[in-house]
Amino acid sequence: MTKNVIRGTEVFDYTLIDNLVKEDKNLDITAFVSGDSKLPVKIESVDYQPSASDKSIIQRNKHIIFELALLSKAFSMQDNFDLYHINIGDGDIALPFTPFVKKPILITLHYTQDSEYINKYFSLFKKYLNVYFVSISNTQRKFFPDLNYATTIYNGIEIEQFKFNPDGGEAMMWAGRAVPDKGLETVFEIIHKLGRNVKIFLLRKDEYLDWLNKLITAQENLISSKRISLEFEKDRNDLVLDYQTSKLFLFPIQWEEPFGLVLTEAMACGTPVIAYARGSVPEIIKDGETGFIVNPSDQDIRGNWIIKKTGLDGLCEAVEKIYSMSKGEYQKMRLKCRTHVEKNFTAQRMTKDYLKVYETISDAFPV
Repeated sequence: MTKNVIRGTEVFDYTLIDNLVKEDKNLDITAFVSGDSKLPVKIESVDYQPSASDKSIIQRNKHIIFELALLSKAFSMQDNFDLYHINIGDGDIALPFTPFVKKPILITLHYTQDSEYINKYFSLFKKYLNVYFVSISNTQRKFFPDLNYATTIYNGIEIEQFKFNPDGGEAMMWAGRAVPDKGLETVFEIIHKLGRNVKIFLLRKDEYLDWLNKLITAQENLISSKRISLEFEKDRNDLVLDYQTSKLFLFPIQWEEPFGLVLTEAMACGTPVIAYARGSVPEIIKDGETGFIVNPSDQDIRGNWIIKKTGLDGLCEAVEKIYSMSKGEYQKMRLKCRTHVEKNFTAQRMTKDYLKVYETISDAFPV
């Protein structure tokens, strides 16, 4: 793992490790990662290159074997550590090792997919009391209600990297992975209906290339007219200027996302968010203060929000509401966005919360 990463979990890993080192100089941290990782702590690995970057491994679907090898190495060294903090996917591949580990294991849940599988599989290890879980939003717990939760800790960002801009710009913005769940189709529907300009940043192309190509081909007229600007494989570290110079950030997600780093990054720069009330959105966005929350449909009401229309109509009303604000009103909203992130979603706050959890569970399993 390097500092210039794309995946949200890798951003999380680097941010947490870097801030743990800054917060507590007495911590002795070892990261089990690929050998080429650039981290401010000691690293252990089973290969120099990440297995995910080796096509021969991916083609044989053997990536997980290398992750298991890395976990095996980590747990074989348990006499060197007070606890383990697991951040591989949803932590499922670490659980079979738990009968052989006498130290506490903390697993941060980064996903909500496959809840039926996770609930069934994780229940096999409920009797091992040294396994704890951190949810990254309270909403996430609804999908896995029976886990041994230590606490909820919201993901934090290095807020000094996201400089505040009180003015913003005129175009809307969307950024995310090129998958249907991220709501890109809905963004295009908004543009067709309202005629506004939007900047679109596809951070990573996944397995939906046919879907993506058809979707983009259908927007050729808007793209040629410059109403839509598209940028592919954008490094998320280069998004700051775009956050700062956008009118608003669109987040019409189609799934129960447990946490959206792009929301906190946009708001840190002052850009308000318009989002469907799915997943953790109501825990991150303050309706009417840092943007607007919209119920997905008349049959899916998640709250009594300021925007009463639902679905696409609700999103469009929210967009026009922000564009119709006076300069003073709009700047006030941008300032509230920044203040909200400073109070709730900084890397420093996240790190202190994790240190408290480390201490609590370590005390429960004294060396």
